[in-house]
Amino acid sequence: MSALPPPSALQEIVANTSETKPVPARPRLDKRYKIALGILIALVLAGGATAYLIYASHHETTDDAYTTGNVHDISSRVAGTVIEVAVIDNQFVKKGQVLVRLDPRDFQVQVDKAQADYERARADFERVSNLRASLGGDGAISKQEFDQMRANLGTAKAALDDANNQLGYCTITAPEDGFVGDKTVQTGNRLAVGTVLMSVVQDLWIVANYKETQVGRMVKGQKVKIEVDEIPGHTFEGRIDSFSPGSGSVFALLPPENATGNFTKIVQRIPVKILFDPTSIRGYEERLVPGISVETDVNLIAPVTGEELSRQ
Repeated sequence: MSALPPPSALQEIVANTSETKPVPARPRLDKRYKIALGILIALVLAGGATAYLIYASHHETTDDAYTTGNVHDISSRVAGTVIEVAVIDNQFVKKGQVLVRLDPRDFQVQVDKAQADYERARADFERVSNLRASLGGDGAISKQEFDQMRANLGTAKAALDDANNQLGYCTITAPEDGFVGDKTVQTGNRLAVGTVLMSVVQDLWIVANYKETQVGRMVKGQKVKIEVDEIPGHTFEGRIDSFSPGSGSVFALLPPENATGNFTKIVQRIPVKILFDPTSIRGYEERLVPGISVETDVNLIAPVTGEELSRQ
């Protein structure tokens, strides 16, 4: 067994092992580096602010905008029973395409009756006309009776035309190209005159309600960037088509009356009609429907060219 070191040596060893070496301090940033970094940050902020101000001076934006379109309510012009519904919800239809058929049998009976009356009146009138012509005057029948028979023929013809129209109303067709929506009719329904069966939605545009302080530099044809809330991440193209002839308050149910003495100036909104670029919405036609929220960004210095307008 080795001998232990003397106490003085042990104390020296403990002192050496317990002694902590000083940790070197982290180098401070050079003063010149700090100044350069501060200048760089200031330049970036100034550049960003300048770019924003330049962009804002050439653009007007609003999120007070929505899509709308021509919505044709399809209703029955005659009372009858539905025997066929030829379309489904959301289907695209062409102008003149059959939507609904009603049972035509009762109307066909009316056509047959009117046809018979018309044929009889026409035969009587032709017989009297030939007789008058052969006798060379009014010897066969008085002029008054002749005029009455001619009037009867006209009345019978009008009745026949009306009966044919009623029969034709049994076939209900699309008034324009568009998409079928709000379809409520079913086969077997008994319809009254004027019953709304469905709607056909034709065309689509945007109504953007810009503040009156924003529209001063807007003109027809300026390009518009369009973002649709329903389709995030995709930007559509459009152009200004026209401006409303009055602010939104003018067409309100209860327009303001500023002559009462309680006047408070409120910035008004001017509805601006914006049309989609047809090539921009290709593939999204079924997604873009009336009533959805959009955001519009008008480029005040980029009007659509005449060639682009002709394509649209």
